Amino acid sequence: MGDEMTLRKSIELAVTTEKLGAGFYKALGKRFRENKELNELFALLAKDEEAHEKQFRALLEKIPADEKAGKPDDRYQYLAALSLSEFFVGKEGALKDADKIKTRDDALRRAFSFEKATLLFYHGIKDVLGENELLQNIIRAEKSHVVSVMKYLLTGAKMRGLSDTW
Repeated sequence: MGDEMTLRKSIELAVTTEKLGAGFYKALGKRFRENKELNELFALLAKDEEAHEKQFRALLEKIPADEKAGKPDDRYQYLAALSLSEFFVGKEGALKDADKIKTRDDALRRAFSFEKATLLFYHGIKDVLGENELLQNIIRAEKSHVVSVMKYLLTGAKMRGLSDTW
């Protein structure tokens, strides 16, 4: 993110993140197509990521193109730090080398890492944007993803959907 972080840039990055996430989950779904439960999990996650991309695009339309961050305060510095984190640019990021994922547990660990990183970033956007029902709905869904993927990873339990409870 070369220059100053702005709310608009943050939401543009969220759009890109959701698009990449959907592609990541579709690729995992294909890789694990013989495992019905994993295939369904990744299909559900991909579908949600596509929906979130559309929601962030709608949110982006409400942010003025000439929006300026002004003097960067802690909230913008936090967003800038998150955007430069290992998740987005590092060699060990959740979406890096997805073609090398071979095992169920590796796939689930990567999905968990991706969901945690996006959730953290979206909370940073919320700090700057303030209360926003659309963003809050996305955050709730991302929390659900974190819990569902972790449950599946830890217990090996059959996934009945993203609204599954412990």
